[in-house]
Amino acid sequence: SSQPILFSVRTRSHPLPMGPSLGCQRGCCLDGVVLFGSNFRQACLGDMSYWDAAYAAGRYKDTYEWLQTSAELWPYIEKGLAGHTCARVLHVGCGNSVLGKDIADAGHEVVNVDYSEVVIQAMSKQHPSLKWVQADCAVHGALGPEGAYDVVIDKGALDALVESYTERMMEQARRMVAEIFRVLRPGGRYLLISNGTENRKDLLEKHFRDIEFEYCEGYSMDLYQKFVFVFLCTK
Repeated sequence: SSQPILFSVRTRSHPLPMGPSLGCQRGCCLDGVVLFGSNFRQACLGDMSYWDAAYAAGRYKDTYEWLQTSAELWPYIEKGLAGHTCARVLHVGCGNSVLGKDIADAGHEVVNVDYSEVVIQAMSKQHPSLKWVQADCAVHGALGPEGAYDVVIDKGALDALVESYTERMMEQARRMVAEIFRVLRPGGRYLLISNGTENRKDLLEKHFRDIEFEYCEGYSMDLYQKFVFVFLCTK
C-alpha cells in the first residue's frame, strides 16, 4: 500500500515482563513496548502434512482452542466486527476451534477455512450447518472474490507459518497476508490473534493503512501463562 501507515500501540496498565513462562524467548522494543518472539519453533508447523497427521491421530481431540477461548477474546472480536449485525466473516486457519460457530451464533455469516482436509471433513460433520472450506490461504485467489469479506479473523494461522522460522514459510506468510488483504472490502478489518509479535508488524505494514495493537493475559489450552497479542488491521 502506498498510503501512510498508522501504527498505534495500546496496552494494559502494567508493563510487559519478559521470560519463558510467557511463551517468549527474546524481545525487541516498539514505541517503548517490549515485543516478543516465541520460543516454540518447529519447521514443520507450516506444512499441511503435519496438521493432517495431527488431526487424523486425534492429537487435538474433537476441539482445541489455540491461544485463548472465544469468551476471553470476545471484546476484541466485537471491536473487529465494528458494530456490524450481520458481517461477512472469514475465519482462516480454523482448525477444530469453535470460534467460527460462536461468531455465527452471534448472527454473522461465517466461512471457516483450513488447509487440512482432515479437520475440515471432521468439522463439517460436527457442525454441518456451518460453511467449511479446504483451501491454502497463501494461494492467490484461494479465499474467494476480491472484497468479499468485512472481517477476516486469524487465531494462530499466520503463527504456524511465521513460527516455522524458515524462509519458505515466511514467503508463505507474506502471500497469506496479501491474500487476506485482497478479499477484504475497503475499510474491512483483519483481526490477527497471535502468539507473538516478532515479524508480524513488517508483514502487516506492507498492506494495511491502520494497525492497532493490544494484548491480553491468559493461559489458553496450552496450560501455561502467557500473553496473547491482538492486531487489528484496517484496509
